[in-house]
Amino acid sequence: MGGPVVALVVIGLAGGGAVALARHDTAHSPPAPRAATSSHLERVTHTVPPVALGQMVYFGGPHDASTTFLPLGEQPQDGRTLSAQHAYDALVQKASKLSPIPATVRAYYGSLTDRNTSPMAVDTAVWGFAVVTGCVYTGVPPAHHSRCRQWEFVDARTGHDLGVIEQEVLPD
Repeated sequence: MGGPVVALVVIGLAGGGAVALARHDTAHSPPAPRAATSSHLERVTHTVPPVALGQMVYFGGPHDASTTFLPLGEQPQDGRTLSAQHAYDALVQKASKLSPIPATVRAYYGSLTDRNTSPMAVDTAVWGFAVVTGCVYTGVPPAHHSRCRQWEFVDARTGHDLGVIEQEVLPD
């Protein structure tokens, strides 16, 4: 019957794109496996470039360093850093009702620098939540870009949604 519903923010561009809300009914979906085992996930893994630990992700192009994310790997076991699950729950505002992170969403612990926010985020410890979707454009989309990795960031210490929503254009 009425199973729990997880809200996932599918990201629009910070430059004025709308934020869309997709819902996933978790009552009919098994929890996300640790390793990709379904043929769909394997197909996505083989066609989408992975997020490389220690390799900077630039938003806005390779020459625009105003917003960057450095994936670092495992969260520190310092007792002050939220788990990916708790950060995700804070993002979707369901902290009182834990819902598994959907299989289509990947969580990355790392360091965010965003010079476009006030106050600026400089080397802020974050959880970045990414989903591969079509690209969102405010004008006519370029013909050669059809897939993007949409990102949203949560402060890894406080659980506050940083309001930083970015789009990483993936190669076709």
